Amino acid sequence: MEVTKDNFKEVLPSVLSAIENADFVAVDAEFTGLRHHGTSKYCELDTPEERYAKSRAAAQSFGMIQFGVTTFRYVKEKFAYSHATYCFYLLGKAGDILYYDNNSLKFLADNGFDFNKLFKSGLPYLSLAQEAEKRAEYKTQSLEPQMPSPIKVAEENARKFLKETEAKMDAFMVDESQDVLLLPGSNISSFFRKILYNNIAALYQNILVRCVTTDSERNIEIRKFESSASRIKFLEEEREQRLDEKMGFTHVIHKILETGTPIVGHNLILDLFHMIDKMVQPLPEQHEQFKNLVKCNIPTIYDTKLIAKDPPFCVDIPITSLGILYSDLCTKYSPPDFNVEDGYESYNIEDNSKAHDAGYDAFMTGVCFVTMVKKLDGIHWKNKSVIKSKHLAPYANRVNNMNSYDIPFLNLVGADEPMKLVWVNSTFLYVIPLDDIDNKACKQHLKTLHANCPPLVRIRLYGDTGSSKRKSVSDEVPPGVETCASRVQEFKRLKSIGSDQLSKMTLESPSAEEAPPIVSGDNGNVKEL
Repeated sequence: MEVTKDNFKEVLPSVLSAIENADFVAVDAEFTGLRHHGTSKYCELDTPEERYAKSRAAAQSFGMIQFGVTTFRYVKEKFAYSHATYCFYLLGKAGDILYYDNNSLKFLADNGFDFNKLFKSGLPYLSLAQEAEKRAEYKTQSLEPQMPSPIKVAEENARKFLKETEAKMDAFMVDESQDVLLLPGSNISSFFRKILYNNIAALYQNILVRCVTTDSERNIEIRKFESSASRIKFLEEEREQRLDEKMGFTHVIHKILETGTPIVGHNLILDLFHMIDKMVQPLPEQHEQFKNLVKCNIPTIYDTKLIAKDPPFCVDIPITSLGILYSDLCTKYSPPDFNVEDGYESYNIEDNSKAHDAGYDAFMTGVCFVTMVKKLDGIHWKNKSVIKSKHLAPYANRVNNMNSYDIPFLNLVGADEPMKLVWVNSTFLYVIPLDDIDNKACKQHLKTLHANCPPLVRIRLYGDTGSSKRKSVSDEVPPGVETCASRVQEFKRLKSIGSDQLSKMTLESPSAEEAPPIVSGDNGNVKEL
């Protein structure tokens, strides 16, 4: 269902209800650009702090112009998932400056994005921080009527105009059936309008005089009240309504945060950064401050790209872009039934022709998530919603870290853990596979590493000479990957070498006894370049 400012008020109650009843929500967003031109590209050796700074710059520079939300809930009686999809067009608040990248807009246009709908009917939004600022500002503003000084009228036409207006006002004030009087304002001069504002407001109590525009015509609206208190109450409610309208799409994000509904995305680091920066508060400068912000405000997050890069999926589906992952999962595995909620657009899981529409991408993400967790749960998947699966624990609040040699994911609430891979210089990339990875999976990881290596970079696989499993892995490595044996003690010794020392070391052609420096972590997944 497409949602714009034209139908948002009507649709919002159903959106909030669907979120409240959902087991999880899948999200996706479209942006006006991906990389801030004042920062360097993502580097394979970025530290978490450097990667955060680059992603933060992109989120603060470009607009988020479409946001897809698909709610999923498990219907145990049918062993099926019921879903409802919403695609929101977002324009932000009046006065916002929208930056864009030509390539990004061309990509969206090539995929059918409706820019006319965006600029004509895009939804506003405010961050929760901006909402708080507005409310604090309201507390300092008085709604008591300001008594203007009456204007002395000398001209005959002006006196006649004022006299006629006073006669209308006298009749209006005693007419109990009428609360609002509209006087034509388009055909009178600014001086006559000022006479209305000043003189009428001074002559009559408990009224509100202001200019309003209806059907492209400007009128003077005069509204009467029983008392000063009722006038103030009216203005407070009206002000609250205006703020509510300015909040717009933020109500949807606020509901997700308020209910703590788990969020699922695909490669969602930029989606998350934009969502926080535009709907919660500006992204802080420091990486650790960002983690604290996530920990305090954001529910549990899962990244389907990260799940897809682990066995068994990385073996059967080596390409993890959303469209291909979705198609292969639906073909190679057995997705459960997905039933659309009444009144919503139905998607055929065998058709991905609507890819890059944020709503449809959110739907595909949710289907991928359910299908992968169902596979991990095996025969027990029917007992409960996949969101309660114990297999999700290693992926909670971790998002895929694109194009990184040694940090495959960013931990949103804890310390980032490098892989047990990892010295890279101009000639060699060194890899240490885990003991608990099966041979087939390890071989697939090495193929991925080899396929993505820059020119002239060679891969050497180091393993424990005492491990029969590592020997068998070494026997099955793909062409182009050299194997060497090295003592585990050497690896342990080199763990303590700091990054400053590592950067000064040169490794031209290490022998089997010369282990490469490594950065160690508990995660240890050999995943991708």
